[in-house]
Amino acid sequence: MKKIFIITGRTGAGKSTLCQKLEEYFNYPLLSFASMGRKFANANGYNRIRECHLSMGLNEFKTKISQHILNIINEQLSNSDVVIVDGLYIDDVVRVLKENYNCKMMYLETDNNIRYERISKRLSITIEQAKKENEIKERLKDEVGIDRLIESADYVIDGNKSINEVFEDAKQFIEQ
Repeated sequence: MKKIFIITGRTGAGKSTLCQKLEEYFNYPLLSFASMGRKFANANGYNRIRECHLSMGLNEFKTKISQHILNIINEQLSNSDVVIVDGLYIDDVVRVLKENYNCKMMYLETDNNIRYERISKRLSITIEQAKKENEIKERLKDEVGIDRLIESADYVIDGNKSINEVFEDAKQFIEQ
């Protein structure tokens, strides 16, 4: 059976860093929500996913982006038995994936102060600006269902640990 491993978490939790390490170690294809969302926004005439969301309204946005993401994942699974998904936040998509595949979700739980510091460094902005950027991104995640995903995660990883410890936790879960 085809397998999907989803790494979810709040902005700056360390999802992308973890996913890159998992991709290198296992040599599984990696799909990024950010990349899939950017393609979706561009296809709809926008530069950013949040612009697309605001223009369409929640229901239309959630329906259309869900189908877009499911199409990409299904296409990837036609070429591979396993895929890692970095940063999937849409509860409807995860529900469909869990109904149709061996789909496991890991939630990377990381303290806010660590996340703000990472956002600040990544974007070369102040901690206060990072908090504002985080608030904007998290509002969208909240609207599309991240809280329900967090509650239903198959495995919770302590994102406050070193990346090597986080990687070992995720690797062990995948190898089970």
